[in-house]
Amino acid sequence: MSSNLLKRQHPTIKKQRHLMLLVGIALVICMGIMPAAVWGKDIKVLRIGIGIDPDTLVPFQITTMIPFNISQLIYGPILQYGENGELTPNLATSWGYSADGKTFTLKLRKGVKFTDGSDFNAYSHKNYIDMQLNPKIRAPFRFLLAAIKSVDVVDPYTVRYNLKAVFAPLDQVTALGAAMSLKATQPYDINRLRKEHVGAGPYKLVEWVKGERIVLVRNKNYWGKRPTVDKIIYMIIPESATRIAMLRSGELDISYSPSPPDIKSLEADPNFKVARPLSTRMIFIGMNTQKGWTKNKYFRQALNYAIDKKAITERILFGIAKPLDSTMPPSMFGYSKMENQYDYNPEKAKALLKKANFPPNTEISLISPVGRYTYDKQVAETVQAYLQNIGVKAKLRTYDWPTYMGMTMKPKDKSELQLFLMGWGAPYYDADFMTFMYFSSYVHPPRGLGSTFYANKKFDGLTYMARSTTDKNKRKALYKQAQQLLWDDAPVIWLHTEAFSIAYSSKYKGIQVLSHEKCYPQYMTYR
Repeated sequence: MSSNLLKRQHPTIKKQRHLMLLVGIALVICMGIMPAAVWGKDIKVLRIGIGIDPDTLVPFQITTMIPFNISQLIYGPILQYGENGELTPNLATSWGYSADGKTFTLKLRKGVKFTDGSDFNAYSHKNYIDMQLNPKIRAPFRFLLAAIKSVDVVDPYTVRYNLKAVFAPLDQVTALGAAMSLKATQPYDINRLRKEHVGAGPYKLVEWVKGERIVLVRNKNYWGKRPTVDKIIYMIIPESATRIAMLRSGELDISYSPSPPDIKSLEADPNFKVARPLSTRMIFIGMNTQKGWTKNKYFRQALNYAIDKKAITERILFGIAKPLDSTMPPSMFGYSKMENQYDYNPEKAKALLKKANFPPNTEISLISPVGRYTYDKQVAETVQAYLQNIGVKAKLRTYDWPTYMGMTMKPKDKSELQLFLMGWGAPYYDADFMTFMYFSSYVHPPRGLGSTFYANKKFDGLTYMARSTTDKNKRKALYKQAQQLLWDDAPVIWLHTEAFSIAYSSKYKGIQVLSHEKCYPQYMTYR
């Protein structure tokens, strides 16, 4: 048809064409295929695969990072961490120490509501701290707040911590705190708290099917920046291979802790991306220093020389980890590389076993979680094989995470631990967490996480002095001495620092993955 004929078309025909165009657009909209540029880039549902089912989501009872990540989305942190570990405002807008370091004051954000309609304020925050200081209430990280003598409400939006002594990293510890409703927590009923999760975070918990999924929906009354993800479904999938298969098939959008070979293949695939900063988590084999053969220092040192850590990181973990050369990862303030390294030396290991009077081929228990750490079961099996080579017969058993945590948190007189694979991560960048918080005699279970039951008065004294001064050079010198003691006493087999790895579909952007194992997906969008 010529252009002249088109120009001479009857007006009715033009109207019909226009109507057909409008109908076509309507059909495109109804079919849900309008381009993202028109619809916007928000995500309706984000599916995240995790390896463990949280034992709890009550903020002050959490002991592991994955539940902590989920809990923060529900309750909201008091302070946030930036990309480089710097503190930034959140529910607290400002904070600081007094001149003598004996008080610490927080100014809280006004106008914040909990999901039960009550106010976040100084009274709710004081109650949150007081619950953790109450010895009748289970709080595994109570030792973090040991320096606090009392908490005062200065005004409705100002709280003051009165300290027993100077505690240098208190500002960083405060960042671990959460907002819990006074209305929901008083009178205190832990069974109620485990069922009704009332917070001031960007999301609300709407469903938790144990062993299957945890479902969060956007908190429409959230005080802060509106999340771009409406619903987050955490799917509990213990096996890494299954999680990655589901990521590849589109059944998952994000997967925690992909296996090392999967990391390499995903990085080579344009359909996926992997964020993997070297974390603040160290992987080790803990040893009960108060019972059985692991009570003997020569035995513990022997086991350190028996393991080829470099081979584990290169052959088992495909280079997605680094061998430990100290009692903490190198990213921590106060880190010092140890002069005497536990290099792989099976002959020296055998000599130390002989010095410990250990009968060859005696059986000893080794336990490990499954799906909690990168290739945790495979690492445990490799350690088992190395120990067999020097005449230590380790019987390996594996457990799901909640069961495993229950075993490691028993008090000394009830603990059956001998060797146990564990990965301690520091939620802040200070040696205090990797020394006093994990190895001092103050944190033996059930008070804390010191499942090795390590006890050394000199070590305790050094770490206490280091946390009680704000002089950075003095603190570094004290931590170096403490690390040297700990390294020599060898309450654990020092293995490696692992990467914090998160794999996700490349159709998304905006995920925040931090080295201290924080993963924030709430502001992700389509590319």
